[in-house]
Amino acid sequence: MKNISLPSGALLFSVIIMSQGLGAAETADAGPAFGKQLLIQEIDCSKDGSDAMFTDYPKGVSKVETILGTQCRVLPNSEGGPKYFAYRVGKGLGLRPGAAYVLSVEFPDDKPRNMFIRNLGCETTRGIHSGTAVGDAIKALYVNHNPESLNFPLTGKFQTWRELFFLHDRFPEIKNPRGSAKRPLLPADGFWVIIAQLKAENNLESAGAAVSKIRLFEITDASALDQKINYPPAELPRRHLFFREEMADGVVAQGHKPEEKLPELRGVTNPVDWYEYKVKLMRFLGMNTFTKDLLEFGHNQGWDSSKYKGGSAWYNASSTPSLWTDIIQMLTRYPDFYVFPYYEYAGSIGQDKDIAIGRQRRCETLKGGKDYTHIEWCHKTNADLADPAFIDDAKKILEITIVENKDKVKFIGAWFRPRPEANPISFNAKDLEIFNAETKQERKITREDLQKDKALLEKYYEWWFKKRHDFNLALSDYLRKEVNPEAVILYTTDASEPGIGLPGSIASKNPGECKMVVVTDAVEKWDNYLAGNKEFFKSIKAFPYDRVVAEDLYLQALLAHRGTWGNYEWQHATPRNDPLNYKDNPGAMLSYSFNRLYTVSSRKAFEAFRTPSGLAVIRHYGLNENDMNDGKDPILGYFVADVERTGPYCMLGEARAFANGDPRFIGYLAGNCFNRGFPEYVRAFNAAFLSLPALPSKIIENASADPEVVARAIPTPKNGTYVGIVNTGLKDKKDISISLPACAKAIDNVSGQTLPLKDGKITLSLYPGELRSLSLQE
Repeated sequence: MKNISLPSGALLFSVIIMSQGLGAAETADAGPAFGKQLLIQEIDCSKDGSDAMFTDYPKGVSKVETILGTQCRVLPNSEGGPKYFAYRVGKGLGLRPGAAYVLSVEFPDDKPRNMFIRNLGCETTRGIHSGTAVGDAIKALYVNHNPESLNFPLTGKFQTWRELFFLHDRFPEIKNPRGSAKRPLLPADGFWVIIAQLKAENNLESAGAAVSKIRLFEITDASALDQKINYPPAELPRRHLFFREEMADGVVAQGHKPEEKLPELRGVTNPVDWYEYKVKLMRFLGMNTFTKDLLEFGHNQGWDSSKYKGGSAWYNASSTPSLWTDIIQMLTRYPDFYVFPYYEYAGSIGQDKDIAIGRQRRCETLKGGKDYTHIEWCHKTNADLADPAFIDDAKKILEITIVENKDKVKFIGAWFRPRPEANPISFNAKDLEIFNAETKQERKITREDLQKDKALLEKYYEWWFKKRHDFNLALSDYLRKEVNPEAVILYTTDASEPGIGLPGSIASKNPGECKMVVVTDAVEKWDNYLAGNKEFFKSIKAFPYDRVVAEDLYLQALLAHRGTWGNYEWQHATPRNDPLNYKDNPGAMLSYSFNRLYTVSSRKAFEAFRTPSGLAVIRHYGLNENDMNDGKDPILGYFVADVERTGPYCMLGEARAFANGDPRFIGYLAGNCFNRGFPEYVRAFNAAFLSLPALPSKIIENASADPEVVARAIPTPKNGTYVGIVNTGLKDKKDISISLPACAKAIDNVSGQTLPLKDGKITLSLYPGELRSLSLQE
């Protein structure tokens, strides 16, 4: 490694010069999951900066402090608006588009901290939080982030966030564009890495972003880092891990006009390359199921819809009509992958209303209107799930996007998630006619009758929810006949990004007094915070974590009608969950939303959503959309970011979901480009999770003397018993004795090692959130 002093006033770097420069690159330890790799650049954040390679906002706001014996650059958090500091990384160091790199950020874990790390080399922003820091904006601009503040332990040491990424062809300046726009920087120019934090009111409990070093490594062989998955025998059903990204594909967006297809408007010239980068990331993380949105807010996202009446008659033509089939062709190079397309179905949206039935807006509110909510851009299209015409309409989409490609990749089904007003409860004349006929009413029921009679309205709800189930089951039956006999339709009723929130009524019975709660184990402290800024935190109250869990308040929220106000009908625009209707028939299932710890801490809640096809849990991330704006100034351009906890706690939600629910499907609704910053823990969990068969399991009662260590037994017809063991606690578990079902041998399914077995017990040490997968042999 060579230390190079740049001219006076410039930033002092510890820089590794690539072979194209003054000397050969040297290898260094890139950390767990990566090992020795080429160190391209190391930035000591405590050194003085220059306008050329370093900047901060507001100018001069960042300071150098000694933390845990090491100098760090810190953003103060005592007051003021959003802040950041940034470095241009990799300039003149021979960076190569499409090559694999690791960005690492070293930070102190001495106090609760919250920060965002924006890597414009791949246009990805991720947030991290530690200790009692909330992470997402407490009071977001657009949504309820369901804030939770719990006393997570701190290590008192430095930790490192690491992100595997594939370098884009072009990069934006610090103000990131939304969608298609010129990206002026090329690999030779380097790319911006930004450390940012929210304004002080939205960032309570955080001691401020602090970073000691930023490093960039080049990965010489990314495929060598793929996480090996030791699946159970082929005759046993498998589990699935997947993600869908929302505000991400603007980096490869292009319009219909020639000037909207210019390569300089895209971060990656060939969009299929961008999707292949995601496949490579998934292989590294140990995820096995590819998902892409094919309908977003009902609109065509890259498939050829011309089959029915041609052009844009049925669905408006995509500007990239071959994208989906091109992606599928790319996926044929990864035969171990499964495919699970995602649809925000709202009825067909095309130019010919005779065939584009979503544009007919057949659904009507209980009051007889067309608009269910105040969101005007949702007032364009909808699907009436009680009307059989929409089953045929949806089948056409599955025919083109799945059935016609069934011999190329392994489809496991389809994931449907309507957004507001897309699949509402409808009270139009045809629906009322069907209701009257199917429920054998003695007289003709009208909307006025339903408005006056709550018991009758409940009967209508009961009927409608069964019709929604029938819609999903019809699509599942279609895919099971045409594609895969085990195909599933996963239906997510939760239209929100952060996930369904707890109602303010749990904290106050006075309407309007509380609209949002902060779930915490330190209620008095948070009461004082909120009281200290009543104007900003109006209608927000603290609520005890223990009560949320003990009283199953989250399950109640999942099953409740959505809150509404005025003349709107939000309760009908985004109909609630009805998991009871999915208990008997395989093939159709509702997803269970999770995010905070209180959402994964009740066995009863998970059990409510279990189906004959298993349990599906979906992690909802808060958007933090535009929450880095300083007043009206978008200081980082368009801003969206997902947030995760630091270190092993990044997988604690999944660990508790396994302990309390044992899902077959774990999915992620990412607001930004998906990635994970502590991959060693993610890979370990995923490898263990996928090595277990997707069969019913039971908790082994009293398997451990420590109730935070949970063991689940999974018996199979011919392949013995599998056991999953997980640490659900916040602390390491050392030398824990675990009783197993009768066996002669216990084999770790990930490592292949035989574990010492004595008197039917094994001894394990587990870090928080660690999952171990065993096969028992008689």
